[in-house]
Amino acid sequence: MIDVFEAASGMLGDVNPMQDAVLRVSDGVAIAEDYSATSTYRDIPVHIEVQALAGGDLQLLENIEQQADMRTVYMRGAVHALNRPLDTGGDLLLFNGGIWRVTQVLEQWGGDDWCKIAVTRQIKDGQTSN
Repeated sequence: MIDVFEAASGMLGDVNPMQDAVLRVSDGVAIAEDYSATSTYRDIPVHIEVQALAGGDLQLLENIEQQADMRTVYMRGAVHALNRPLDTGGDLLLFNGGIWRVTQVLEQWGGDDWCKIAVTRQIKDGQTSN
């Protein structure tokens, strides 16, 4: 079987090399004694390829008028955007000094093969949007 992700990564490596990142997988919510909820995560080191979000992806996301810093990321494995009815997702990626929320899974090829996801930069604690 041909490993399409590996072949594409090898050919694109000179132009847009893979980079190290941390996938922060949502493990659910911890409830404190005062009933406040805090998201919990486990960190997994990953290699990703980051690209600008293309026009077709923006139309798919219906975020054409949204003012946000967004990227497309290709990576091995399965990643989940937030899906409250299925109680999955809320995953984050840490790369380029930023925290990026998985906004949408654009393509998923098998459970452990590869995926194309849209990510949106998050505002860090204490930071303002200005």
